[in-house]
Amino acid sequence: MNSTLYIYDGKNLNGLKSTLNEYKFFSIAYLFHMCDTLPELSDIIAVTFDKTVIDITNLITDGNYYRIFSERYLYILSENIPDLHFCINYNVFDKFTDRFPYFFEETNTNWDFHDFEGVEEQVKPFATSNLNSNSIIYTYNEISAAKGLHEAGTLISLSDLIDQCEGISFQYNLGKISKILESQQIEYVDLSSIVRMLRLRPDLIFPFEILMHRITSIRKVKYCVEYARISDVDGIFPLCFSEKVPIDSAEDLAETVSEEPTTINIQNITTLATEICEKLRGHDAFKSDFQHNLLKFSFLNGMGERKILSIMLCGDSGIGKTQFAKFVSQVIFPGEPLIKINFGNYSTEGVLNSLIGSPLGYIGSEEGGELINKIDTSKSKVILIDEFEKATPSVYNFFYELLEDGVFTDRHGIAHNLDGYLIIFTSNMTEAMYHEKIPDSLKSRFDMVYHFVGLPAEEKQRYIQNTAIDLIENLEKHFGTKVEIHKIQNELNELCEYDNLRDIKRNVEDIVFNSFLECYKQE
Repeated sequence: MNSTLYIYDGKNLNGLKSTLNEYKFFSIAYLFHMCDTLPELSDIIAVTFDKTVIDITNLITDGNYYRIFSERYLYILSENIPDLHFCINYNVFDKFTDRFPYFFEETNTNWDFHDFEGVEEQVKPFATSNLNSNSIIYTYNEISAAKGLHEAGTLISLSDLIDQCEGISFQYNLGKISKILESQQIEYVDLSSIVRMLRLRPDLIFPFEILMHRITSIRKVKYCVEYARISDVDGIFPLCFSEKVPIDSAEDLAETVSEEPTTINIQNITTLATEICEKLRGHDAFKSDFQHNLLKFSFLNGMGERKILSIMLCGDSGIGKTQFAKFVSQVIFPGEPLIKINFGNYSTEGVLNSLIGSPLGYIGSEEGGELINKIDTSKSKVILIDEFEKATPSVYNFFYELLEDGVFTDRHGIAHNLDGYLIIFTSNMTEAMYHEKIPDSLKSRFDMVYHFVGLPAEEKQRYIQNTAIDLIENLEKHFGTKVEIHKIQNELNELCEYDNLRDIKRNVEDIVFNSFLECYKQE
């Protein structure tokens, strides 16, 4: 067989398409939709396909349910299409070779698009298999927008079009689906709930993609998804959609409309930055620089020039590094939990798997990684990466690519978009250790790098005094007993010799409480 199997990773699929620009790209699910019986296959493909690349990734994730049929299907394709090649996501390549060990010789596999650094940024136009004539996936930001369309009778969830999804398969009736779409005048089919399910059940991606092709063959519906799930769609159905359009802009697509300038509310950003900085004790130079960088990032992100604001904070424990990340999340995303990853909790082996999940087939692969799970459960866009000095080279490479692209691909081949996020790295490293341990390539990706030092004596005295006064007032409010601060002032003053704010706060509590307890017993 003269066909080549191209192995790609998520970030280099466009590079493959650009290199094979003269070829049409199809998902194997599209071919199964056109012909799902072997006798008719050779007649159809002989007149339909030429200079073709077929992505077989989703066929391999189907749980091995179609193994014998699939192998014969692929052989017929390779024997009847003169200029045919295949491609597959590297995450499932091992599964493919286990299932079809003799289909490709080693000399017929191409790894140029796995961890390939030289992909051009400007990708040439390429042909692909479309689910609709425009190859558009429509998006919405607010659930209320989808509810409004649903109540108006123009939107339906794909999960509402299937009869049941249990065990290893799901059932549907195309005739019934056709009647629903026609009778209700459905315009949009929402993929959001199905995409969430497919992240946990990748074995169902292949049959669901076939269903999507079949739905568009009976009615030209528009597929849509919640914007937060668009990166999942890119990873699960990489050849289905080439353009993303907000639903509220869909009516304007036929007209050439000049894009309105983006408006940045400087006052709001300045107010947020000021509130954050007021909470952080000391570090005046850093706070001034942070306000400037937050405002700059808002503009650069607004025009697509900067995806992530990254801050590296080094210094001893207890001097405000972690507190700063908490303040940023509390002020900008009130009520949402801070996304916190602590590398001190990881072993050195398999740390990247713990972060972004294990490859399919490995124990625990269905659980995902800690970073993915926490991003999915919090609407905060602030990530704290603590004890970064304990990270491994594979983690450094991961963050290098993330800070560069704003997107990362998990071990299931699903892309996650972190556009607009703030990532704060903290470490106890000294300045010398930082320069020795962190690769230069990663250093160049940090927007801010600061070494926190202990507070000046005046600032520490102010912190001690305010902490003591707040605690005294709260104790009096709850228990009716007041502590005279002048009686414990000398003890409080002695705390200035400490630098760790956590230690200082703990000692303030001990001093105030001991005095409070004496007064409380006397009443």
